[in-house]
Amino acid sequence: MAKVRRTTTTRGRIDRGGRTSPIRWALALGTVPALLAAGAVGVVVTDARGADPDVAAAVAADTPFTVSGRGNGHGRGMGQWGAYGYARNDGWSAERIVGHYYGGTELGQLAERRIGVRLVGLDGGTLNAYSDAGARVAGRDVAPGDGIHLTPAPGGGAGVVVTRGCDGEVLWQDATDHPWIDPVDLGSDRAANEHLTLCGGPAYRGSLGVALDGAETRVLNNLDIEDYLLGVVPVEARADWADTGGAEALRAQAIAARSYAAAEHRYPYAETCDTQDCQVYGGSEKEDPRTTEAVRSTAGKVITRDGQPVSAEFSSSTGGYTAGGDFGAVEDLGDALSPNHNWTQTLTAGEIGKAFGVGELHSVSVVERNNLGTDGGRVTALEVVGSDGTARVTGKEARAALGLKSDWFTVTEGLVPAAPAPDAVPAPGLERLAAGAPDPVVEPTEIEKKYAEIGGPDGPLGAPLGPEMSMPDEAGRFRMFEGGAIVWTETLGVQVVDASVVISELPTGSAG
Repeated sequence: MAKVRRTTTTRGRIDRGGRTSPIRWALALGTVPALLAAGAVGVVVTDARGADPDVAAAVAADTPFTVSGRGNGHGRGMGQWGAYGYARNDGWSAERIVGHYYGGTELGQLAERRIGVRLVGLDGGTLNAYSDAGARVAGRDVAPGDGIHLTPAPGGGAGVVVTRGCDGEVLWQDATDHPWIDPVDLGSDRAANEHLTLCGGPAYRGSLGVALDGAETRVLNNLDIEDYLLGVVPVEARADWADTGGAEALRAQAIAARSYAAAEHRYPYAETCDTQDCQVYGGSEKEDPRTTEAVRSTAGKVITRDGQPVSAEFSSSTGGYTAGGDFGAVEDLGDALSPNHNWTQTLTAGEIGKAFGVGELHSVSVVERNNLGTDGGRVTALEVVGSDGTARVTGKEARAALGLKSDWFTVTEGLVPAAPAPDAVPAPGLERLAAGAPDPVVEPTEIEKKYAEIGGPDGPLGAPLGPEMSMPDEAGRFRMFEGGAIVWTETLGVQVVDASVVISELPTGSAG
């Protein structure tokens, strides 16, 4: 086993075979700065091995690393903050918003239907509920306020116990083949006093029932899908967006949530669940008039492909570019308002090494990205080297292991100042919008500055041919144009070059 000598800091990246180093990029651009002669162009500039080839440099466990990232969530489909930005700043309609994020789809109309929801927090327990207007169970009427207790039985039925109040004397008990507590009226959009309320818990529209999943009890809510959305949209989005110019974002959320629910078929006993694993659903006590209006004004409207509702995923903040997947990746300029458009998180070398099981940390390097957006976009491969071995993981795996907000990040040794936060979203009743406060500004990149300096699309380079992208091994950034390319590296700064220079340095095959 290699001996390890502890150092305070280790900077730079190892130039591993098969990737283009910053030195090669410098030579390809035809410029060899004075720093190169001194050996200071970014491969490894601190190494404790000396003449002993068996000693590997380890970073002190308390050395800080700054993770600088963008967005919050998986980034697939609609970005909720982006939808709000497009609605508020650009006046986009809900239909335009969903069309932007869900490419290759069209809007359709969903027929009336009911949906079954697994109430995950009640797994393994008895269903205990009542209604202020009374209810029905086992073919019998139950008086207002009396408690109904259901326990699932093998074969699909349930045992029933009815009590005075939730925990009073037993009034009667029975068995039933219909394991549901039904409201006095099974229609949709019923008054609040008809909703079924869990003893000591929230209220729900529709019926409540029980089922067995193997030997485990499941508690279910069965209701009209439009009633269900009344309890989804206010907990998945911010109702107060309607007060600050974002009502169309809430309508877009209703369309996406309806589509997602209509495409769900998770369990034999229910279509979906009430947690973030599906869509968060809070029952009728979470309803808000502003999101209720968003649901009702889009009633039945769904996103379809080949005539079928699509699983319209969404996440809080894309960071400025969606992640792709079932729907093509798109730029998300509306996300500039997000409080997580940029973020930083500080970890120690010891925490990183432990998270990936590599022992004492030697280095951590992003080795592949999806090349969509700032800094090269989302991480697709991260390499972590330590005294006990090397871990190569996906960006999603790294996000989970390190507890990051998204898989779009960079890792820098040392403490890095946080990026400026966007302007705070005004609270309802404030006069910020009326006062004409400026919208937050996204700082252009060095390449964008150079492009504007030489005339933009009317200049010698013409129109861009794609987004700004990372060079191999993250040596710098480049963007291709009709008449050439602009390249930026930390050593050389920003330069206009012939496109062939960039093309010659790009890999010709996919990385393993």
